[in-house]
Amino acid sequence: MPISTQISLIPETDVTLRPTMGHHAHAAFLAILKKSNPEVAEAVHAPAAQKPFTVSPLIAKAEKHNNLLHIKAGTDCKLRFTFLDDKLFAHFGEAFLTLTMPPIRLGNNARFQVKQFVSHAEGQAQGQVSPTTQRNQARSWSGSATYADLVQSAKTDTRMSFRFYSPTAFRRMTPRGQKTRNDTYVDLVRCYQSWVNKWNAFAPVKLDKAEILAFITEHGQVTSVTAKSRALNFGRHTEVGWVGTCACVFRPPGGLAEDSLDEGLLRAANCLANFAFYCGTGYKTTMGMGQTRRVE
Repeated sequence: MPISTQISLIPETDVTLRPTMGHHAHAAFLAILKKSNPEVAEAVHAPAAQKPFTVSPLIAKAEKHNNLLHIKAGTDCKLRFTFLDDKLFAHFGEAFLTLTMPPIRLGNNARFQVKQFVSHAEGQAQGQVSPTTQRNQARSWSGSATYADLVQSAKTDTRMSFRFYSPTAFRRMTPRGQKTRNDTYVDLVRCYQSWVNKWNAFAPVKLDKAEILAFITEHGQVTSVTAKSRALNFGRHTEVGWVGTCACVFRPPGGLAEDSLDEGLLRAANCLANFAFYCGTGYKTTMGMGQTRRVE
């Protein structure tokens, strides 16, 4: 079951941080998980093509001076963690439900007291909740839905929009294959490739990746992009990605009516668009990059 949680934090003292705290949030996530199950923490930290979680950067009201963030003591801050596997969420939640949580440390000197742990670990598929609840969930960064819910609630919308809240990028080899580099432009096919790879790694029912990507390539078209590049300092290296919004439309070839599109594949495209809320997009989603949601 995909699950999105939010932790509210309060700094004990005034703190000064780098603007990019994704790698420190990643370390804090593993430290929390280690308290309930060290073996699981070690397993998810090990290299893997697909990881069953994502981590957001620190979300807080801060003053920026000299490329540093200054956060006053008592400021309400948040971290968001998502889970693509029920068992991993259970181990993580155990640290909050059965253990006394020590302060969370981001970097060497910034200590935050845990104020609240918010998660919705019950199925919340659209159609099972009221319109008011749906609107509240749309504004929230916490939520959950079973993989079956996501499939069953998927519509056949031909127009979609997305917002990328933290820098998003795709990784690829240079032409000679000597090293990797970031592609920092919105690519609809690669967005869907990222989402379907995560889906097929953790969902009990797999989607046909080749069919879906062929459908996106043939029928998907980006209609507008409002995005800008943003660099993230990870201490020893810098990553570049984009933040902003994009809209797309799915059209049949030759001016045919929209209802001539393959309904099953269009539902799969909608399903994965909704799944992006939980799995993120692209590179380093476990360190704060690629935070994504579908927007109206």
